[in-house]
Amino acid sequence: MVEEESQEDIPVSGHPIRGYTDGFQLIGRWLRLAQGAVEDGLSHPGMSGMPTSFWRKTGLIVVTPPADDEVFLSEQGGALEQIRESYLQPLHRSLGLAIAEPNVELIAIGHAGTAAGLQHGLQWMASRGLERVLLIAVDSYIDEVLLQQLASHRRLKTEDHPVGLMPGEAGMCLLVESQASARRRGVAPAILIDTIATGREPDHFGSGRQNMGRGLTACIQEVLSGLPSPFAGDIYSDLNGEQWRAHEWGCVRVHLDTRLGAVQLHLPGTYVGDVGAASGALGVCLAAHDLSRGHGRQDCSLVISSSEHGEVGCVSLRRCNA
Repeated sequence: MVEEESQEDIPVSGHPIRGYTDGFQLIGRWLRLAQGAVEDGLSHPGMSGMPTSFWRKTGLIVVTPPADDEVFLSEQGGALEQIRESYLQPLHRSLGLAIAEPNVELIAIGHAGTAAGLQHGLQWMASRGLERVLLIAVDSYIDEVLLQQLASHRRLKTEDHPVGLMPGEAGMCLLVESQASARRRGVAPAILIDTIATGREPDHFGSGRQNMGRGLTACIQEVLSGLPSPFAGDIYSDLNGEQWRAHEWGCVRVHLDTRLGAVQLHLPGTYVGDVGAASGALGVCLAAHDLSRGHGRQDCSLVISSSEHGEVGCVSLRRCNA
């Protein structure tokens, strides 16, 4: 990065996926990350070599960052259509899966996109007769225009600004299937999605007002209403080093009071940087991994997400044998 006034280089802590996304820009990086995530997912037992009939009863939910006209260098309101034409449609075609176009949806809300996408997918499964949903979430902060934008708002972690985010990138792929469908295929699911709650924070980062955590608190309260109190399990959060996120989480702890016990807070961004729209799916994968191997403090874990434009979400996951 280059400081605007002095034109001196500014060291930035970041986490690019070296050797894999090198040479690709923005949407090109998204496609690279998404295709790699799906390729890896389809190689796993229970997903490889599935027939056309399998995919015809599958929905596709694609989670991306918000449509920012400044980042996409587009005319006002044109970024969303650009994402659809340059990313969503090419991705759908490149996968080569028999997923019908009406069963493809774009969720362009950033961090909380996985919670919203899973909620949308479960609604589809209930109303459209689908048996499963493939959710793909990608993001990359490794882009010159985006980095300049983050720097101009003092959101990056640098030597003279230690409370910023570390830009990262990731591609995540989740397959969510009904228990009945899994049983018919002879697959024993290890993890259940217990509850999903989504909402909106009116005093979000983009509003310029202090985020008091009311929206995220409401989501977590909704999920916790079906769990023993106090909850003292694992929480996977998208905290990234920025002050507004830390303040929001502090307010959430105060609002929830004794409803939350001595929870174990996991912060993936510490190790891979802020992966934006992929952060929720990353949290789900880490929670599922730990729960399935008996590493969780309890039999249920939470994944919480907060987008800078106000969308919030909470997902609870449970071990099937719990």
